[in-house]
Amino acid sequence: MRKVRLNITLDDDLARFLKGFSISQRLSMSELINHWALNLKRTQENQGMVTILSSPEFYESLLETLKRSRSGELKWYDREETIGNE
Repeated sequence: MRKVRLNITLDDDLARFLKGFSISQRLSMSELINHWALNLKRTQENQGMVTILSSPEFYESLLETLKRSRSGELKWYDREETIGNE
């Protein structure tokens, strides 16, 4: 993907924090900002998931399914068992 140069102005303390954080994560400042912006973009594009995940019933069901999956209690079905022969 084509890259575009972008100049931004930050408060001094915020810039120092970001520089230190990027060093601790072994990222350049450019990589750090790209990761943050991409995460923001994906969050905005998938906003519908926020509604689903905010449902207490769905969240509890998700946690229960993960627990059962990790413990081996869950039986997994292959494609044929699920939808049969087409």
